Amino acid sequence: MRIDELYVLNPWWREPKSIYTDRYIVAFQHSVFKHYPEKLFLSIQKDKPGIYTIRGPRQIGKTTFLKMYIKNLLESGVKPTNLIFLTCDGIKDRFELGDMLTIYLQTYGSKSNQLNYILVDEVTVIKDWQLTMKYLADLGMFDKSVVILTGSSAYDLKHSSEKLPGRKGQGKDLVYMPITFNEYLENIGIRVEKLSLSDILSLTEDEINKLRLEYGFIKEHFFRYLSTGGFPRVIGEFLEKGTVQESINIYKDFVLGDAEKYIGSRTKVLEILRKLPEIVGQRFSWNSLVDIFSG
Repeated sequence: MRIDELYVLNPWWREPKSIYTDRYIVAFQHSVFKHYPEKLFLSIQKDKPGIYTIRGPRQIGKTTFLKMYIKNLLESGVKPTNLIFLTCDGIKDRFELGDMLTIYLQTYGSKSNQLNYILVDEVTVIKDWQLTMKYLADLGMFDKSVVILTGSSAYDLKHSSEKLPGRKGQGKDLVYMPITFNEYLENIGIRVEKLSLSDILSLTEDEINKLRLEYGFIKEHFFRYLSTGGFPRVIGEFLEKGTVQESINIYKDFVLGDAEKYIGSRTKVLEILRKLPEIVGQRFSWNSLVDIFSG
């Protein structure tokens, strides 16, 4: 990535209102199903330095979250150049990542008590990224910054962030999970009375039948929820098109792409997936699966 590309990734440095035309913001505003991850926003203390990691599955909305976070900061009066967004898809290695962050902080690092906000998307794409973050943290370059790192590799992000002990400040490790069924219902305007287990067990047969009658329509929504996995983008596609084929194709490409990246073969993973239905619910040997990879 070239230095001048930072201005392309961060157009609000030139024109703060450009955040409103960001494709992720526009897509969110036009989405049939909008989920605002309020708990995630509240988990980040924007007035205290810290290093946060956000891990979650692909297409859950991590990039959209970062863009919405930038929008909120700009609307709250944060100086545009105090914000930087980086996507690691275009960064060669951890050394280039370190150079980009160093140049930014040397150029726009706050000289007052104001904080800088450093948002790095898909950091797990870069091998040994934690070494760069540790190095910069040890130099004190993040002492006046809120750093947010996202990644789709849960194992990498969790275990790599553990190598930053004592350097996160007020930061923490966060998880961006698919929405719950209750959140799904609330989003489409359906409120369901909440009952504890003891309340349910104390209901009479007539009361149970009454609930079945009142909430019978919920079953249809539950099957829709199961079909979409609680992923806002997938839910939006289903509500708009009645199918999730586009999302299925996207995830298929992700899985096969990772297979090629980590084991060097898409074919072997497809063979595993074809074999799984045959062994579900049966005893099997891990060696039988290994044979597929070594065959």
